[in-house]
Amino acid sequence: MISLGVDIGGTGAKCVAFSEEGKQEAISYREYPNPAGKTDLDPLVLAEAAFRVIADCVAALPQPFSVGAVTVKKKGASFVPIDDKGQPLTDIIMYFADTGSGEFDALVKRVGEETFMDITLTKPDAFYSLSKMLHTRQLASRPVWKHLLISGYICYCLSGETTIDTSLACRTLLFDVKKRDWSDELLLASGFKREQMPAVLPAGTALGPLKPEVARRLGLPDTCQVVIGAHDQVVNALACGVKGEGDAADVTGTTESIAPFFGAIPPGFDFQLSNYACVPYLNTPGYVTYAYNISGGAVVRWFRDSLAAHLSQEAGEAGLNLYDLLNRQCPKEPGQLMMLPFLQGMGGTPDIEPRARGLIYGLSMDTSQGDIYRAILEGLSYEMAINLDALSDFGIRPRRLYACGGGARSPVWLQIKADVWNREVIPVLTEETGALGSAILGFAALGGQKDLPALASAFVRHGEPIRPDPRRAAHYQGQLKRYKRMRELLMEEISQKERVSR
Repeated sequence: MISLGVDIGGTGAKCVAFSEEGKQEAISYREYPNPAGKTDLDPLVLAEAAFRVIADCVAALPQPFSVGAVTVKKKGASFVPIDDKGQPLTDIIMYFADTGSGEFDALVKRVGEETFMDITLTKPDAFYSLSKMLHTRQLASRPVWKHLLISGYICYCLSGETTIDTSLACRTLLFDVKKRDWSDELLLASGFKREQMPAVLPAGTALGPLKPEVARRLGLPDTCQVVIGAHDQVVNALACGVKGEGDAADVTGTTESIAPFFGAIPPGFDFQLSNYACVPYLNTPGYVTYAYNISGGAVVRWFRDSLAAHLSQEAGEAGLNLYDLLNRQCPKEPGQLMMLPFLQGMGGTPDIEPRARGLIYGLSMDTSQGDIYRAILEGLSYEMAINLDALSDFGIRPRRLYACGGGARSPVWLQIKADVWNREVIPVLTEETGALGSAILGFAALGGQKDLPALASAFVRHGEPIRPDPRRAAHYQGQLKRYKRMRELLMEEISQKERVSR
């Protein structure tokens, strides 16, 4: 039996096929053909890209009719408003777009920020779906029948069903997390109707078979089930082996996110005010949150492209990619350079300050390119250490961090993380963890398994744990104090400039 995991990304779609033994059987990827400079996305273009990657992946399988399930996952809060004939009414406002408006601000003021945080366990922000829904309501030429998040829209195109799972419902700012249902109070206050929202179902629920015409187009059997997925950090955590207290997934791609498991909702509102959300973890009684930094692998890639591109020939002659060469040239021991990695502003948790900028302190005539590379890896690790300290204040203390994504392929960076965080970092050997997590949900739907973390344990592949070196860990504790002080000075300078400008 084969299960397909479909990943709807911000710039392209991917489909990966996995066997029941967890072996990757095929993979396909397509970028969206968006014109340069256009950030919004035509839903029909998105659906076509999703259909094509599925068909390409299926065509690469020796036995395509062994595919039993297709599961779709997506991050972010982007959605598609459709009419009663299933036609999209506007372009998709991508999750990273700013849709802050007077209407959204007035709604939050009228309802009350604390009311939002009490119901949604999330600090209200224009990042989430609600702001985008208010915005597109003014643009739609016909009444909206359903508001579908992107993964739900693709599931609708595949099966005709309109659904959402709890982890993505949390991204709308209209979901009562404690009741696991839409909030009638917030729907009424914002002017949306319950019947306009998709049905909330547990991740891993089979929605039914593919539409016959869709099955024929994709080269799949009519019996292939469409399965509801989850937020990408949730399926990543599942494929990493997160199953209880002390576990967390550390996903390092363009951004970095740590998703720890915890058993109880932190009291009060300080958790939400620190920009942490409280998200039900699949069908377990526990939760995860997303501690993240938008300046993750993107800053490493900036260094590669802007300051180390001249090493490409040397890397090629050695049979290495450029990242491998940089890891070889990286000093073995910590240095004195300090990097504030805010090349895109300070974005994520626990602080958001878009005006912040990056800084390298401590340069001298002896500084090498490798020293700067290591300082970048350390700076990114310090920023996530601040998140781990903040989470600890709320009683969330992961002891094991399962590392996946592009950053997990760097043993140098993994050791730096273990030393800076002073805890065990365990590499996940599966590269496509998001797609694998989705495929696991597909297998669960086909087999009727309810204990999803237990099922996932049969698929998870871990490398050797990387443990902190006591000497380096002690050094980094001192360096982390320096980093925090420099970070505070940066924030103070921004605040002072703001006061002067007033």
